[in-house]
Order: sequence, then C-alpha cells, then structure tokens
Amino acid sequence: MVALVAVNALFVATEFALVAARPSSLEAAAADGSGSAARALVARRDLRVQMSGAQLGITVSSIALGVLVEPTIGRRMESITYAAGLPSGVSSTVALVLVIGLAAVFQMLFGELVPKNVAIADPERTLRWTVRTHGAFVALVRPAILVVDRLATWAVRPFGLTPVDEIERAVGVPELTALLDASRDDGLIDPFEHELLTGVLDLGRHTSASVMVPRSEVVTVDRRQPLSEIEGVVASSGHTRLPMLRSPTGELVGMVHAKDLLRLPLEARDEPVPLESIRSLPVLRSDLLLDDVLQRLRRSRSQMAVVVDGTGEWVGILSMDDVVEEMVGEIRDESDGLGR
Repeated sequence: MVALVAVNALFVATEFALVAARPSSLEAAAADGSGSAARALVARRDLRVQMSGAQLGITVSSIALGVLVEPTIGRRMESITYAAGLPSGVSSTVALVLVIGLAAVFQMLFGELVPKNVAIADPERTLRWTVRTHGAFVALVRPAILVVDRLATWAVRPFGLTPVDEIERAVGVPELTALLDASRDDGLIDPFEHELLTGVLDLGRHTSASVMVPRSEVVTVDRRQPLSEIEGVVASSGHTRLPMLRSPTGELVGMVHAKDLLRLPLEARDEPVPLESIRSLPVLRSDLLLDDVLQRLRRSRSQMAVVVDGTGEWVGILSMDDVVEEMVGEIRDESDGLGR
C-alpha cells in the first residue's frame, strides 16, 4: 500500500511540476551542465504525452491500491471489528467502510496533497527529481498514451479546442501590469521599482506629442545670431542644447550644443555659428509611440529630436530626458529653475 501511494505521489508531483516549472530556470540549469534539467526541458516540449502519462500512472496506481486494500487490510480490520462484538455481517460492512475511509485519507494526504504542495513550492527541482523515472514509464506505455491522447483530442474538438504540446507563457501589458501590482502589494518589489517598471510598460501607450515641449515654449536661437549672443541664451536658459531657426521663415535648421560652442576660437564670438557646429535633429511624428521614440533616439545617438505634425510642420521638441521622466517621474536638476 505504501509503495503504491509513493508511486501515485510521483506521478502527481510530476504532473504539477510539468505545468508550473519555469523554462527559463531549467534552461539556465541545463546551460550549466545539468542533465536532469535538460531532460525536464525535453519533457515540457512533449507536454501532451507527458501529462497523459502522469494521468495514466495516477489512474493505474489508484486502481491497484483499491484492489489490494480490501484483501490485505480489510480482513484484518474485519477480525478487529468482529472481536469488538459486532455481528459477522455487520462487522464485515463496518470493516470495509473503515478500510476504504482510511485508505482514501492516506492516499489523499500522501499521494495527492503532499506531492502537489511540494511540486508547486519548487516545480523546477521536483521535475528534475522525477523526470527520469516518469520518462521511463512514459517510454514503456507510450503506445497506450498515444491512443488515449488521440481519443482525448477527438473528444474536445466539438468545443472548438485544440490541445497544445507546450504551455504558452507569453503575456501582454495588462497581465504584466497586474503581476507588478500584485508583487508590490505582496512586498516583493518596492513602490519605486513598481513605478519604474510600470512606467516602462506605459511607454507604448503614450506618443511623442504627450511629452514634447510645444513650439511656443521652446527656447531657440537664430541662425544669424553671433556666437556671443547664443552663449548668453545658453547661460540664461540653463539648456546645453538649443534648436536653431532660420529667420524670417522659422525653419528649423538643427541644434547647437554648448560644448561645441566652447571649442570655437574667441575671435569667432562676433560671428554666426559655423555650419559644421550645427547638429542635425532626428524628425519624429507627433503620433509616434514613446517606445519607438526611445529606439529612434538610441539609433540616432541623439539626445533631442524635433516633432512634426501630419503636414510636416514642426510642432515641438523632445529630449531623452522627457522620455525618461515619463517612465520614472519628474527629474529636477540645478538648471530647472532657469526655465525650460
């Protein structure tokens, strides 16, 4: 009886571990040379057959337990109830009820609940422990499993369902957000980490227009302004990057950076900024999502971009800081008091 319960426990633990085990953990262990982890990964890729094998093992061991309990323990229990003074017919019935009840409790506790809890608590380790034995059983009864699995596939077709060989663990942004909320509520991540991670997920919900500085608020310099005046604008605004316009059209010709201005000779302070010191700006649509904005800024290696509307007219400026602040909240520095 104990051996059959142990066999049942092995199949139950394997069944739960197959579902709960994280492939990433098994892949890391397999990469480190763990043979059991590699076997576990192979088993998870053949999930339908492996789960059917576990169910078959549970069914067979449970039936065998029921068949063996009555003739082995039932007779002893009947002698005990008869010795207690019960009539012969009554004692056999009482003995059968007691044996079935005790066997059911023992089976449920040690053959079902304990292995289930162990597998859920540490599914990767559990699967690595059981996969070799379970794999040998599956290989032995594979023809029977395939027949049963084919019948099960046929049975679920009227419901519009198709069995899968692997569990799909990919989730979308709403599910990830819910997981982050639950992790914060359980104290697994602190509020700042929660804010940071949810901010990253929210990038795909906002556009460049939502974080840009509107054209009317952008501090700019003119293409014809001498270097000395532009240096004054840098000092008064607190900005190291300034968009440059060409008057009188207001055409945006690029951007000047304070460090480029510092490299110019002193005798050039009364002259306009030379063309080679004017940097080009990436052009972004106003409806471009912020995750795409971030990628464009990274590819262009630019900290600033110009935002245009549907007609191609520039409507604002955004910087890498604007995107980062959308993720982590406002970031203030010593220049913020000088104006945007």
